[in-house]
Amino acid sequence: MIQDFLQVFLMTLVSDIDNMLILGAVLRRHSYFEVTFLAAVMLTITRTAYVCVVEGLSDVPMFHFLTGLILLFISYKLVTKLIYGVETLRSSRSIFLLQKIKILAALAATDFLICWDGVLIVSNISDHIPIISIGIFCSLLISLYFLRLIIKLAAAIPWINVVAGGFIAQNAIMSMAKDPWIEGWINYADEFVPEVNIVNTAANGAVIIIVVIGLISYIKHHRIIIHRKF
Repeated sequence: MIQDFLQVFLMTLVSDIDNMLILGAVLRRHSYFEVTFLAAVMLTITRTAYVCVVEGLSDVPMFHFLTGLILLFISYKLVTKLIYGVETLRSSRSIFLLQKIKILAALAATDFLICWDGVLIVSNISDHIPIISIGIFCSLLISLYFLRLIIKLAAAIPWINVVAGGFIAQNAIMSMAKDPWIEGWINYADEFVPEVNIVNTAANGAVIIIVVIGLISYIKHHRIIIHRKF
């Protein structure tokens, strides 16, 4: 249980960094940060509902295979993207109820369009909805309250994305292996090469590929920065 919570918490925290830039921009545009706690509660409820939808579709043919492909693409984007900082301003003005509702509605609508990568990730980490909800809530609360600090850390320590990308790639292969359409091929491969665990080998291979891509991306970006400085 604790391991599932930590995985959901950390993966949501990392995969949400770019999403927080967008949600933070929504808050900044309205100049309202008094709704941070309410926003964390509301987004936790909506994202948990999305996870339940994903779980409900798990018996659909090819669903696990397609989910795995999407997760592989997410892991690739995660290790190759660059994180830029965003300035956020806090306002001391009080907010009326109608204004709070308007802001929360804007956040919910925006999050619906950008949160599905994180939803797919956590849905493949744990089957315990309460654990998922608590992990998402804690991650969102910290992300919203310490938005600027988290973005600065992500920009200063890019290997965090590489580690997270490798973990997502591993989960992607494990998800694809659950699909009935793939199980037949896996059983055939196990009979053909019984001394090799095909799923674990493929998962480890995906991790290595994603990590290498992430390291190459970081080195190229680092060289570009050095070149611009000189």
